[in-house]
Amino acid sequence: MILHVIPLLLFISSSSALNSDGILLLAFKYSVLSDPLSVLDNWNYDDPTPCSWTGVTCEPLSRSGSPESFAVTRLILPGSHLLGSVPHDLGMIPHLRNLDLSNNSLNGSLPPSIFNCSELESLSLSSNVISGDLPELVTLQSLKSLNLSDNAFAGKLPESLATLQNLTSVSLKNNYFSGGIPGGFDYVEYLDLSFNLFNETLPLDFGGERLSYLNLSNNKLTGSVSPAFAGKIPATASVDLSSNDLAGEIPESSLSRQKTEFFAGNLDLCGKPLNKMCTIPSSLSTLPTVTSNGSATAAIAAIPRNVDTSPSSAAATGPPSAADTHGGGKVKLAKIAAIVVGDLAGIGLLAFLFLYAYNIRKKKLNQDQNPKPETKIKETKISNNVTTSRAQFTTGNSTGSEIKQELWTHKKLETALSTSCSCLNGANGDESSETATGSDSEHENNNLTIDMSGEEKQKCLVMVDGETELEIETLLKASAYVLGSSGSSIVYKAVLGGGGGMAFAVRRIGESGVEKMREFENTVRMISKLRHPNLLRVRGFYWAEDEKLVIYDYVSNGSLAGAGYKKVGSSPCNIPF
Repeated sequence: MILHVIPLLLFISSSSALNSDGILLLAFKYSVLSDPLSVLDNWNYDDPTPCSWTGVTCEPLSRSGSPESFAVTRLILPGSHLLGSVPHDLGMIPHLRNLDLSNNSLNGSLPPSIFNCSELESLSLSSNVISGDLPELVTLQSLKSLNLSDNAFAGKLPESLATLQNLTSVSLKNNYFSGGIPGGFDYVEYLDLSFNLFNETLPLDFGGERLSYLNLSNNKLTGSVSPAFAGKIPATASVDLSSNDLAGEIPESSLSRQKTEFFAGNLDLCGKPLNKMCTIPSSLSTLPTVTSNGSATAAIAAIPRNVDTSPSSAAATGPPSAADTHGGGKVKLAKIAAIVVGDLAGIGLLAFLFLYAYNIRKKKLNQDQNPKPETKIKETKISNNVTTSRAQFTTGNSTGSEIKQELWTHKKLETALSTSCSCLNGANGDESSETATGSDSEHENNNLTIDMSGEEKQKCLVMVDGETELEIETLLKASAYVLGSSGSSIVYKAVLGGGGGMAFAVRRIGESGVEKMREFENTVRMISKLRHPNLLRVRGFYWAEDEKLVIYDYVSNGSLAGAGYKKVGSSPCNIPF
């Protein structure tokens, strides 16, 4: 596509007065598939320079006043809902200093030319769907701020990231970077690498003497927090290491003044900030023995003696009497009896707790086998609210065979949804919630919160579009019809409020291979950002370990081309997941 656009742009340049920077910007406009806010409408080849275009800033290079004397230095289009990719030509603007395309729907990978802009000072592409690796950044010597958070970048961080002397702010949170964290951060003041997949130990040559904020939370970092890692970090800096797999004692350094929550989620971590004393190895508690010649080791010599071993003292005290010996025997017997009684009491307490837990579980099993009448009445009411029908799917002008409809099993859905817990972003049993430091507060979830016992798995309903308000009770009372199936997945049509209410397409996912809620939620949110005439809009999802539902707009039988881009819904074949 780009190979066809470049000759066209060269022809435009030869037939108009638009300078070279404008030609390169038009390549970006033609790579955009959707511009719902029409921010690029005034980008025209009839202008001599792009300096009056939306989001474009120019500076004169000379006083000649010719179009070529005006250079593009800034392209700022955040939150413009642009759908497309970043073309190679955008990185060829020679004097580009600031590039901000955050909060859009840009996808694909970044071209290498972006990382060759020698004058680039600020690069912000956060909250898009950009993927791929991050190449070496050795040519970006003027870069001061880098923000690639909330995307789908993967792979290892380049070593050159820590060597850029002008780089002071780096935010790469909520991506899929893995491996280790590079060392040598001698210039960065703000570094956020939270919510990634870093799985190695903390670097010993980390540096960080200029840091004021460091966030490495919600990764898979292992090993200990060595004094070498924290040796150069200032005492006034905020350092968040929560929700990792770190172990050992927190060293007495700048980290000892950090808040307790900055170390939470590391089960084997101990030290002063956690108010958790570190255990002393049993090998250190064994005292060295006295040698045969009567001399003791240095450790024995350091222990103070309570008995005066001088000859005069020994002569004055004399040998112990029979009464003293008998009294010592009584003391020893009392200690032994206390130990035995304590052990018996502990065993009795454990037996009592075991019987108590057994009775509770037995009672629960009896209740499950003999449900109350109210439960049966509720199930009957729900089943009466469901009707059966038959539907036909059409492809083009031909009508396919009728597909036998199946009722949506409301009882199973009710059981899954009625025990929903508080659903915060990324809040799994084995992962910390994103409400920790460095999490994204801008996520607007429509969550249902119901208490649940410790035995139950996490289940929750989340609306991701920020517009739809859907309650679980409303979804339970909806009439549901099977539209079709693909493998282990089944698509239903859910009609709210009886037969004349709003309809949604609900896909029940079978074997998805996703075991953690945050990965499933990130996938759904990335899909919900996509805008295309042949894609449905994702409204929300339901998560459980054995039940995963995705809620879409619904369109009655027919082609999406006839439904229009702004209309909602789809047939099951056009649901993107």
